[in-house]
Amino acid sequence: MAAGACVVLRGLREGAAALMPRALLWAGCCLAAAAFAVMPARAEDPPTVEVAGGGEIGGHVWSAYTNTTVALAAWLSDVPKSIREDGWRLRAGAGYWEYARRQTIWIPGLGEQSVQRKRTGSFADLLLGYQAGLGPLTLKVFAGAAYANERRLIDGYDEGSPGSFTAARVLVESWYNFTPSFFGQLDAGWTSRLDAITARGRLGYRLTPEISAGPEVGYWSAAREFEPGRDDLVRYGGFARYEWASGEVSLSGGILDNREATDFYATLNALLRF
Repeated sequence: MAAGACVVLRGLREGAAALMPRALLWAGCCLAAAAFAVMPARAEDPPTVEVAGGGEIGGHVWSAYTNTTVALAAWLSDVPKSIREDGWRLRAGAGYWEYARRQTIWIPGLGEQSVQRKRTGSFADLLLGYQAGLGPLTLKVFAGAAYANERRLIDGYDEGSPGSFTAARVLVESWYNFTPSFFGQLDAGWTSRLDAITARGRLGYRLTPEISAGPEVGYWSAAREFEPGRDDLVRYGGFARYEWASGEVSLSGGILDNREATDFYATLNALLRF
């Protein structure tokens, strides 16, 4: 009886872990639905919601994400406040990534073997933030929690998957207008699991009021899970951006460098305000 109870409890725990990312993704969808509920009723009303999404491919990894950001004043006031103005924000997001490559590794008792190594991960987060305009600088700071699930496979067999976990997350986004035609963008993030750090910087020049382009640089670093030290990755490239009154689309590409090898990367991102 005790063994049977343990099996049932383990099944319930594993089922809950599998359903949690879906539950958080559902929460994000609910926020998006609520965002539509506070969407301006007339075309002349200010936009109060941002919906963003995109993807990246580089080396052996590809990823995709989406998030919805709502100006809380749109819920708390009879007069909606534009998402472009200062104020509190609520953001819900979700994403997925996948790594796959064939490698030659040493297996005790078998020697060198060619294996297919695959890792997949999904996440959902909920963040509270504030946007402040400081002259030519626009600054956004978000903090909250993320729930993620990661699987690690080698030739289809589990290779010590960490499973699901929660982590604290902090994001900082900034935009600075040096001149009407020249701007800088710097975004950075931190996640408590493995002390992971991400950053991206861009310098852009407006070729026309709608089209801008320039160089970009990115950085990622995280503590190693089973040994001392950190892994890091740097990317160098350029971007092109097209914007209009209610949104923007950007495309970037360049070189990834992880100290051991270099690969090409490409990203596509879009944002819509309403």
